[in-house]
Amino acid sequence: MANNTITLQVGGALELILRQPEPEPDIQTIVAVSYENFTAKAKGNHMAYTLGNDHFVEVKVAYVDGAGNPANVDGNPNWSSGDPSLLAVDVDGGDPFSAKVTPVGPVGTAQVKVSADADLGTGTRELITLLDVEVVAGEAVAGTISVVGDAQPKP
Repeated sequence: MANNTITLQVGGALELILRQPEPEPDIQTIVAVSYENFTAKAKGNHMAYTLGNDHFVEVKVAYVDGAGNPANVDGNPNWSSGDPSLLAVDVDGGDPFSAKVTPVGPVGTAQVKVSADADLGTGTRELITLLDVEVVAGEAVAGTISVVGDAQPKP
């Protein structure tokens, strides 16, 4: 059994420990925010942005330092799709930190990847930012009933 630990710094430490027993488990993600006597929790099995295959979405990448303050990167970020047969990622011509994500395939899940070089002065370190996008069939939100043809006499 392999253990993987991921530590995220978000105003404090958040530690996720992933264990992979056999058979593969149904992994759930739980995010909790607490303040005094109040706690809000979000729980889900799949943490991806859901996008109808008849829509597109505009996205923007931003960078922060270890204290959560806005930070710069060297040059422009590089945008790409993890599955170009499912998602197209087009960089905004006026803002290289923004892009349009458009489904080009039917349904499925793919990642939008943005890579940039950390602003270290003389050195470089690649930063990778990911967004999971689940493309689903366009959702029906309303229906109509139409009369087809002319009224007919009863038999």
